[in-house]
Amino acid sequence: MPDHIDMAVEISDLYLERRIRAARQPVPIGVPGECEQCYEDSPRLVGGRCAPCRDGKRR
Repeated sequence: MPDHIDMAVEISDLYLERRIRAARQPVPIGVPGECEQCYEDSPRLVGGRCAPCRDGKRR
């Protein structure tokens, strides 16, 4: 019969597996150019937007 420690380890393993799976998602390819949202030049645009605009942060 599993005790509390066994159940905690199982939950921890499931959480770790899910986090590893999420980290393995492909990184979108970026292109240099001018951001469509802030109009600043950026070395890497994804979907036409720079990293600060995609993250919702101002430069």
